Amino acid sequence: MKRVSVKLICLGAVLFSSACSRTVSESGSENDAATSSQYKGEMSTVSFKLTDAPNKDLKSVVVDIDHMEVLVGGAGRSGRLHLAQGLGPVDLLQLQNGVTLPLQDIVAPAGLRIQQIRLVLKPAGHFAVKGDDSICELKTPSAQKTGVKIILTNKVEFEAGHNYQVVVDFDALKSVVVQGHGGCLLKPVLKLKSVLKTPDVIEEPGSGEEPGTVEPEPTPEPPGEELVTVPDTNDDSDDGYVPIVDGQEYPVVTEEELSQLL
Repeated sequence: MKRVSVKLICLGAVLFSSACSRTVSESGSENDAATSSQYKGEMSTVSFKLTDAPNKDLKSVVVDIDHMEVLVGGAGRSGRLHLAQGLGPVDLLQLQNGVTLPLQDIVAPAGLRIQQIRLVLKPAGHFAVKGDDSICELKTPSAQKTGVKIILTNKVEFEAGHNYQVVVDFDALKSVVVQGHGGCLLKPVLKLKSVLKTPDVIEEPGSGEEPGTVEPEPTPEPPGEELVTVPDTNDDSDDGYVPIVDGQEYPVVTEEELSQLL
């Protein structure tokens, strides 16, 4: 049979990476450098990543992802942030044993909270490769366009001067149902696998190596704090698909509009 080619795109999520530190002018103004460090200290960085649990019965599980949607909120206001739009086909079985898929880098203000995470798939284009190399189309429920939602039991609030790594597990083993007649169904099962919080290390102005000096010992990475003890998962009691907010709808916001939610 023809070899199946799968488009792998690093879907990891660095949401909220600090890309907004001001550049010090060529004159080396100490005031500008101090302002840059202070501004960076008021932000938090978040890295969203996708991974998968092992599946011994299938060689590949390819899902065509439209985008990820994160419901974020501040002082009484919430908005939906779209990430990795048009991501495309991803082979979930390549994301095992610690392998993750990066998503997108953006900047977010401290004080913002993650409330829900939704993964939206395209209506078609999903398939599995079985152990005998046969290809099985993954059929989805008619309600699939609503997406798969995870409601965070403990909302993750960004703290200034910290980095966050958020790992979402798309469990192929539980998501693919092989029927008796040989057909396959896709009933996505997602869970928030982990959220790791680490302090951000900011290099002080003028701390670079001087000519003729001995290179200092590298600074060890600060220890991380795991914020998730019991992973949140979507409700797969029926078809596994639910709208992002039951009975409500929040506006889509851009990266530049995130501070307006505070």
